[in-house]
Amino acid sequence: MASIIEIEQRLSQIKSILNKKRNKIDQEMYDLIDERRILNRKISLMKGEETAIPIKTTFPQDVGAPLPHVVSNGYKTCLLYYIGTSNPEWDESANIIHELDPQSKDYVALIQFERCYSIRFGGVNDEVLHGHPLYEHGLEGYEMHEIKNSSWTNEQKKINSVHSNFKQELWDARKHYFFTFHDDIFECIANDYVVQVFRGKLSSVMLLANEMLFSD
Repeated sequence: MASIIEIEQRLSQIKSILNKKRNKIDQEMYDLIDERRILNRKISLMKGEETAIPIKTTFPQDVGAPLPHVVSNGYKTCLLYYIGTSNPEWDESANIIHELDPQSKDYVALIQFERCYSIRFGGVNDEVLHGHPLYEHGLEGYEMHEIKNSSWTNEQKKINSVHSNFKQELWDARKHYFFTFHDDIFECIANDYVVQVFRGKLSSVMLLANEMLFSD
């Protein structure tokens, strides 16, 4: 296993090569960028720093127009977006498809977050993602992530630690999820998530999500 020093040396080499290739876009450049992202993620974890770990799914977002919507009541939270059916990671056979409109060419992911503690939505788009603090710590565009060593989760845990009934194990079970969309980012602190995939319009799935908020 490479040491931190060895990884830092390789990152320095990659930076030097990319600087020389600034005006030359080719496959080597893309490969180096991918390697840099992987190494940044690895070194961040080794140092115990905040790190974005991609969660590869079978329900990838539409890159151009995912149109993410959030429905939440402070305890239950649902995230909805259009699936990118041209994405090679999209696997219809790996998902149970709920047919709202069998003639529709649209697929919508509805993600219910279990025991959702807090959410953040909006802000950073794909044109400025490289300015986000987590970009140099593994954050990717158009992806779902889990944030390890989350500063947001630690901040919220510290606030709650003053409560007389504070339980460390409850916070140990919570995860920081982070989605990067074309025009927005979505984050939440929750225990887990459940995904449903629908064929039909996003507006129709929104009605179902609203009903879920009021169900037991």
